[in-house]
Amino acid sequence: MGSGYMNQPQAFDPLAASYDSTFTDTQIGRYLRGIVQSRLALHFTAGNHILELGCGTGEDALWLAGRGLHVTATDVSEGMLATARAKCAGHPSVQVQPLDLRRLDDTLLPDTFDGVFSNFGPMNCLSEWRTLAACLAQRVKAGGIVGLGVMSPYCVWEPLWHGLHGNWRTATRRWRKSTTFQPDAVSEPIEVTYPTIKCITDDFAPHFRRTFVRGLGVFLPPSDVYGAVEKRPQLLKALMGLERRFGSLSKLALFADHYWIEFERI
Repeated sequence: MGSGYMNQPQAFDPLAASYDSTFTDTQIGRYLRGIVQSRLALHFTAGNHILELGCGTGEDALWLAGRGLHVTATDVSEGMLATARAKCAGHPSVQVQPLDLRRLDDTLLPDTFDGVFSNFGPMNCLSEWRTLAACLAQRVKAGGIVGLGVMSPYCVWEPLWHGLHGNWRTATRRWRKSTTFQPDAVSEPIEVTYPTIKCITDDFAPHFRRTFVRGLGVFLPPSDVYGAVEKRPQLLKALMGLERRFGSLSKLALFADHYWIEFERI
């Protein structure tokens, strides 16, 4: 999961210091982020102003700034925001600020954006997406793109991996449509939902038209299994090959760890 956009703003603060080492800097993490960044590069060019929802440690904001874009990078976790500010220091084209998806305050945002994106799971903090879509419709230019990385409801890896290890609660958590996640023993539990592609698409209509969808991690595992796979080079190589060959098939998107979905502002 990519950010601190959850029920308890402080819940993801303890993960900020280790997030890059456990996800961003892994082989699988870099590969999947590269797919998203290739989609962003397809739509956004130097001089565009982009809104990022759930910026985490600021990796994508930094990458976009390096391409000449202006980024308003937002998150609800102060720990993630502090890391993002430190990472993006020296890049005046990146503005890092707090924003809670559940309590959208339009006065915090510029009038319009050329596009919006959210990477690796912030959308899963919401139980409905109509409110967000209506807000973005007022802030995204006509023809602008909204790209979202959403945790899917039918990730094949979870029941296979955790089921084989006897952890049935984790193996079946996405099948329950919503579950709770507790980052550590101190934090409050976080509610997580797993919307289908149709659910997100319906909630973004009539303001947006869906234009693209693909899986992120159809054959590659969720982040809690990265370590086990990456220390087996031959297995990782085989899975990477399958992901490159078949991972972009839209029919497989719901069975991935995340799916990447794009909308065009009507």
